[in-house]
Amino acid sequence: MSWEIKLLNEPKMMTFFINCKFQLFTKTFLLSVLLIGHTAIFCSGSEPIHSLDFSGNGPIFLSKKQISEDLNLASRLFRDNYVRHPIFEQHGINWEGVFQKLESLLLKDINPVLTHHFQKQLIKALEFTEDSNIQADLFLKKRHYVQRVEPKAAFYTGITLAQQQNRFRVLPGLHQTKNIINHWFINCAKSQEVFFPVLPQRQAELLFMLGKQANHQLKHLNCTFESEAGVKRETLLPLFISKSELNFEGNPIYEFVDGRIPYIRWYRDGKAEETDVKKFYKLARKLRKSQNLIIDVRGNKHGSFRFIENWLREYTSSHWKNVIIRERQTIQILNGLLNRVQWNLHHDTSRHLIGKDQLEQKREQLRSLIYHFIEKELDQKWVETKFIFNGNKDAPEWETRLIVIANHHCGNGCQFLAALTKQIPDGTLIGTNTGSFPKNSFGPVFQLRHSRIMLTFENKLHLNHLGEPVSTSGYLPDYWLFPPTGLTEIMRYANKPN
Repeated sequence: MSWEIKLLNEPKMMTFFINCKFQLFTKTFLLSVLLIGHTAIFCSGSEPIHSLDFSGNGPIFLSKKQISEDLNLASRLFRDNYVRHPIFEQHGINWEGVFQKLESLLLKDINPVLTHHFQKQLIKALEFTEDSNIQADLFLKKRHYVQRVEPKAAFYTGITLAQQQNRFRVLPGLHQTKNIINHWFINCAKSQEVFFPVLPQRQAELLFMLGKQANHQLKHLNCTFESEAGVKRETLLPLFISKSELNFEGNPIYEFVDGRIPYIRWYRDGKAEETDVKKFYKLARKLRKSQNLIIDVRGNKHGSFRFIENWLREYTSSHWKNVIIRERQTIQILNGLLNRVQWNLHHDTSRHLIGKDQLEQKREQLRSLIYHFIEKELDQKWVETKFIFNGNKDAPEWETRLIVIANHHCGNGCQFLAALTKQIPDGTLIGTNTGSFPKNSFGPVFQLRHSRIMLTFENKLHLNHLGEPVSTSGYLPDYWLFPPTGLTEIMRYANKPN
């Protein structure tokens, strides 16, 4: 009361009090305008992002004007919000040209374009990114159409090639190679073949599997080989794809095979009080003196960094920082994240790890953050998360040759281990690429004006321990794993000097 009386009796204090009230009113008004109807406010030149329309009442066909305007909006959304946009630009991608080419293709059609067809062509035009986090959702007449950029898979022929100087010779193998054994590889017609490095059979040997990468089913490669006598032979080689293992809750926490080369298959996380978890950590202490170690994390999609961190802490006193996530925040991206909350609330939250209460809390946090950006007049902000491992001081230093076996079902813990093989001197990654990371479980969502297509892409960037962006395919293996090669061959490789 005395403070209020003093304000009334002091003109300067009264002025200060009025200014404070006015500032508070102004800020409250700004926040109210920002949040009413979930409509975003941006800096000059940005597109307003409204809440998502799930009604399905969009047009079945699009006019040429609607196509042009939606593609123009999509181009700006990627330019302003897609975290990898400048990276692709630095590698020579002309983003404006990508959308202009798509517009020319669609406008050539004399008939009205189906909205669903527009959705398909939009994603097809973005396949060059190989980013499986890019997705387009269309709710139309009570139907939900989903299109996403499909990651490339490794198709293999079963033909193993040995590099000799600058040429590649066919090694004995599958039945279909009998006519080209010891022939030299020349080329493959109408196709960009790939040489996948595979496990060597002898030291200093460079072996490759002939194949191709694609995001759709392939039937064969038509390749030419040449004998020592100079006779060329054209051969049609069928293409195969490996089945990718995925672990489930019914799997045990781990499997251990003792021997000269200890082998651990880590299937999933467990709770600290579980007997098998205690045995798992005890195993780490037992293996401290091992010079070689194989950790198999194929299919471990949900294995956490924290779980494997606790295991490694029992094993070593070393320190690493090898996975970095950089998240870009702008007002427009934050409103896209508000749309993501709306998306998750609209769909059955039981399918998500985050419950309704947590989503509501997330929504309030995002609103507060948007208000903070407006108040501080911030253009953008980067938030960095580092997977830092600090070992147990009582454990020995790391002196182990580590072999990690992984596939594209690779969660946080798997990504950490895969990255570790790229960081330590004696690390080897075997299997397939580890896939896009982080997974787009909570990425921003933006809706195009006319087609009502909802676009999703990442605002987070995966960096390695050197601070360099990891490709959208994830970490590439040092040696790819194709049938019939398996654990026996990996053990044989591990037993050889590095």
